[in-house]
Amino acid sequence: METIEVNGYYLPPRLRKGIKTFRTEVYQDDSTTLHLKIPVVTRAIVEELADHLKKNREEYLAQLPIERIVAILDEASRRWLDRDYPYRKLALRTIPVVTGFTPEVVEASIDVEMESSLGEDMWKALCSEIANPLYLDDFQYSEELNGFRRAFGPELIVSFFSENIPALPHLLFMRSALLKAACLGKVAAGEPTFAPLYLKTIEDIDPQMANAMAVLYWPGGDEAIEDAVFNQTDAVIVFGGVETCKALMERIPRRIRLLAHGHKMGFGVIGREAMKTENLKELAAAVAYDHSMFDQHACLAPHCYYAEYGGEVTPQELARTLAGAMEEMEVRMPRGKISARDAALINQLRGRYEVQELNGEDCLLLPSSHGTAWTIIYERDPGAFSPSPLNRVIRIWGIEDIFQVLPAIRPLRPFLQNAAVAVGDEREKEFIEELGALGLSRITAPGKMPVPSMMWRHDGITPLALLLRWCDVEKKEKIE
Repeated sequence: METIEVNGYYLPPRLRKGIKTFRTEVYQDDSTTLHLKIPVVTRAIVEELADHLKKNREEYLAQLPIERIVAILDEASRRWLDRDYPYRKLALRTIPVVTGFTPEVVEASIDVEMESSLGEDMWKALCSEIANPLYLDDFQYSEELNGFRRAFGPELIVSFFSENIPALPHLLFMRSALLKAACLGKVAAGEPTFAPLYLKTIEDIDPQMANAMAVLYWPGGDEAIEDAVFNQTDAVIVFGGVETCKALMERIPRRIRLLAHGHKMGFGVIGREAMKTENLKELAAAVAYDHSMFDQHACLAPHCYYAEYGGEVTPQELARTLAGAMEEMEVRMPRGKISARDAALINQLRGRYEVQELNGEDCLLLPSSHGTAWTIIYERDPGAFSPSPLNRVIRIWGIEDIFQVLPAIRPLRPFLQNAAVAVGDEREKEFIEELGALGLSRITAPGKMPVPSMMWRHDGITPLALLLRWCDVEKKEKIE
């Protein structure tokens, strides 16, 4: 049994010595025992930390050219994409112990996050949201204003991280740094290991920039600590479920800019023109990947795929081919461990469809041969959207017409986010228009659901631009 000791926090070097009290969380799997060192956080610690982060932001990060910031973040992403990078290797040994995700899923998640976070991606995102990234450095001439304009980021952003996507926290530190804002991240109890390792990477590249960043854990809902945090910050970003977001939103002062990314759901739609024999295996592999990445726990994951009748391939044939693709996926990227409760939910669902098949109903159950690794269920569209129990439970719903999907998903408007669409005929434009009107913020192709670009306007908002404050100078003369 291997024992690994890691820190579940990151503090600027000057403040590390001041932390005297720690506790150790112990996690264990079949081969590894993980000892996670976590400081006991008090209101005084948070207040001192916030003051330190803002001071270092003012003295260094706020003065750093945006070009240099992008270069540092690009270098961090490239290091994490290196298979031999020590912190990456450590993450692949520790995150699975805490989360239950397999190393293969964690590795795929790291690659997805870092491949979309290179320098070119950051420049594109900045240009997409604020037109001229140099507005972040100083006043720049604006033709539309016929004057000069500058953007100012928050002093301190506090981010509440979720646990369902390994490596996601880097995005919050990246966005904060691009806005020249200090950042304090609160890690989730279910995944506290990646964020500290990522900030160690920033420290290795530019220690002064890392001096404006920190990671801590405290129990959610600790009002003394969170009130101290809110008193010090001017922007908060929250990732979490409905209850987490609701509780925080009720307590965050109105003066604070808030971006809340709550519970969301996705699905896929395949039209009859895309149901072709020649690309059936490729299509099945794409659907398998969408359901397997993050073991379906991310908001980007689909709960079901609608498949239209009338093509060369039937929805039943798609389901059968998908079974082979899921078996291949289980070899390449095995599903992680699940709780006894989650396994029972899957077995209950399987049992229900076994009975329906025996009764001659138009449905098809295709389970993995061993355990609950994956489950495929085909049936005619039930007319109402039913969420998946996740953990690679795939529903293929046969539909007579793609527009049947719209009334089924309309009641879910507040939770809709991501859809994969492959219609392949003249109806696609109208269908996509309808989806956009219903509230979806991202429409992509099968096989692309887990891999959004950095230019995606997350949950339909501009996550960089919304946190900026602008100053316009309405004069033509050059500003010295």
